[in-house]
Amino acid sequence: MRKILVSILILSACVFAQADPTAVVATINDDIVVTLGEVMAEINTLPEDQLQIATTKEGVDQILDMIVRRKLLANKARMLQADTVSIVKQAVKRSEEMILADFIIMNIQRNTQSEPVTEGFAQEVYADNEQLFFSSAQVELKQIVALSEEEANTVKAALEGGGSFDDLMTKHPGNPQGARSGVLGFMMLNQLSPAVVNVVEGLQPGQWGGPVRTDSGYHFLLLISRRAPQKLAFEDIKEELIQTITNQRAQNAIDEYVKSLIDESKISIDNSVLRNAIIQQQQPMGF
Repeated sequence: MRKILVSILILSACVFAQADPTAVVATINDDIVVTLGEVMAEINTLPEDQLQIATTKEGVDQILDMIVRRKLLANKARMLQADTVSIVKQAVKRSEEMILADFIIMNIQRNTQSEPVTEGFAQEVYADNEQLFFSSAQVELKQIVALSEEEANTVKAALEGGGSFDDLMTKHPGNPQGARSGVLGFMMLNQLSPAVVNVVEGLQPGQWGGPVRTDSGYHFLLLISRRAPQKLAFEDIKEELIQTITNQRAQNAIDEYVKSLIDESKISIDNSVLRNAIIQQQQPMGF
C-alpha cells in the first residue's frame, strides 16, 4: 500500500483572499490534489457561528484534513468501480433541490422578519399563556449506587434494617469512573427518567426508594426536599420568548406556503414502488 504523502503548502487562512485559488495546498499519493479554491469553498459552507475556525492555523488544518479524508474515500469508491456517475448525479440533483428550497424558505423568513416581534406583543403572549411559563418541579436527592445485584441486596437489607443512608453511601461509593454514591443536589423532574420519577414521586422528605436499575448499576434514592414549580419572570425570559415567537411565525408561514403548494398540486404515489425503498438493500462493497 502506497504511503499517503500530504504536503501542506499554505497554512494560514489570512492569505486566501490574495492567493491563487488554483494553487495546490496538498498532494495525496502524487496524483490527487487539494487546491486553495477547494479549501476556500469549504470555508464558505461553514455556518456563521463556525467561521472563526478559519481564523487559526489549527482550524484551517482541520478543514484541510476533512477534505483529504473525503478525497481518499471518494477515490476508494472509484477504485471499487462504484456507479460514481449515478451517485454524483443524484447528489447534485438533491443538493440543487435543497438550495432552491432553502432560497424560498429564506425569502419567507425574511418577509416574516420585516415586522419584528415587539416587547409589548411578547408580554401579551406571556400574560395570555401564564401556565406555560413555570419552571419544572425539582427534587433534591442523595443516591447509593450498587454495582451488582448482590451488592444491591446487601444495601437494601441494611436500609430496611434501619441503616444510615449516609453511612451506606460511604461504604458503597459506586463507580469512580461512572455513577457515584453521594448528594445529587436539586434536579428537575422533567429531566429524570420515568423509572426514577416513579420512585421519587412516592417519597416524602427523608424517605428512600429503589433500587432503580440502569446501565450504571442499582440506584437507591433518598429524597431530601422538594421545590414547587416557580413562575418565570417576564424579564428573565423576554429575549428567548421574542426569538421563539419570531421563529414560530416564520415556521407557520413556511408551513402555510408549502401546504398551499401541495393543495395546488396533483401528487400521485405508487406505494408498490415505494415499498422497494424499504425492503431493497444494496449489496455491501468489498474492502
